Amino acid sequence: MLQSRPPLARMYTIDEHLRGRRYPNCSSLANHFEVSSKTIQRDIEYMRLMLGAPIAYDQKKRGFHYESEWRFLPSTFLDERETRALMATKKVLANYVGTPYYDEVSKALDKVLQALPETLPEHYFFDVCSFARPTSDQPDPEWFAGLEDAIRHHLKVRIRYEANTTGQQTERIVHPYRLHCAKDTWYLIGFCELRGATRAFVLRRMKQLDLLDEKFVPDTSFNPDQYIDRMFNSIMGNEEQTVRIRFSARQAPWMRERRWHPSQEIVECGDGSVELLLTISSLDAVKSWVLQYGIDAEVIEPEGLREMVMNETLAISAMYGGIDKPLSPP
Repeated sequence: MLQSRPPLARMYTIDEHLRGRRYPNCSSLANHFEVSSKTIQRDIEYMRLMLGAPIAYDQKKRGFHYESEWRFLPSTFLDERETRALMATKKVLANYVGTPYYDEVSKALDKVLQALPETLPEHYFFDVCSFARPTSDQPDPEWFAGLEDAIRHHLKVRIRYEANTTGQQTERIVHPYRLHCAKDTWYLIGFCELRGATRAFVLRRMKQLDLLDEKFVPDTSFNPDQYIDRMFNSIMGNEEQTVRIRFSARQAPWMRERRWHPSQEIVECGDGSVELLLTISSLDAVKSWVLQYGIDAEVIEPEGLREMVMNETLAISAMYGGIDKPLSPP
C-alpha cells in the first residue's frame, strides 16, 4: 500500500513532481499516496521550513512549484558537523562487530552515507577524536535475540549461571524483563524463581540458555528503570541505604565533575573537601569502589560500610606484612 511509505519516500516523489513542473497540489498528492491532504501539507511545510525548499503556490495553475533551482537530497538534512558525526559513528561501530544490533545499525548508516553527494576522508574526524574499544566479551547474538523474544512475549527462560566469586553453577528459571548494557557488559534483569527476587545476570556468565514454552505474568509493580537507578557499578543489593563518603580536597574536583549515581548529592565542606551522598542497595559495590581512593576517601555512614572498608584495609595490611605506618616514597 502506498500509505505505508515513510515521509522521506513521499518527499522524494513530491520533489520529482515539483522539478517536473507538474504543479501538484495537496489533493492530487493525497490521492497518489492514499493519505490525507493534511499529511501532504505537513510534508510540504517540512520541506519549506526545515529544509529550505523554495516551494510556492501558483494560484492560476492551482499547484505547487519551485521558485528557484533546488534539489531534494539526503544531505539536505545534515550539515557538515552532522555528516562527520555519522562517519565517526560508522567507524566506532566497527569495534562492535558481532554485538546486538550491529548489522541493523551498520546497514542503516551505510544507506545514509552512500546517499550523500560527497564524503570526507576517514581520518578527517579521527585525527582529532578517538574512542576506547570495548573491553568485555560480547554476548552470543543468537542468545541475545532469544532473550529479546522472551522479553517481548513474556516467556520464561532456563539458564545455567556461574557465580562470579565461587565459580559455582546453578540452574535458574527466570522471568526476563530487560536487557541492560553498562560499561561494555550486558545484563539480563529478571525475576529469579530460585532466589524469589529480581536479579541482574551477566550474560557472559550464562553457560546455557533455553527458552521455555511457559509464559509468566509480568509484575506490573516492577519498574526496570527504577531498578537500574538503584544499582551501583551495575550491582544490585537487597536493601536501600544512604551512604555518605567524605573525599579529600585533592579528590573533590573529580567528585564534582562526575555523575556517579542518579541519587547523588554533593555537600561542600569548609576545608575544600566534599561529602558524597548516595542512596544505593549494595554496600559491597560501594566498598570496592571507595577503596580505590585510599586515604582520600572516608566512609562516614553507614557504620556497616565503615566496618567493611576497615576490615578490608586490615586484610590488605596483613597481606603486605602488617605494615602499621606509611613507607617513605622511593
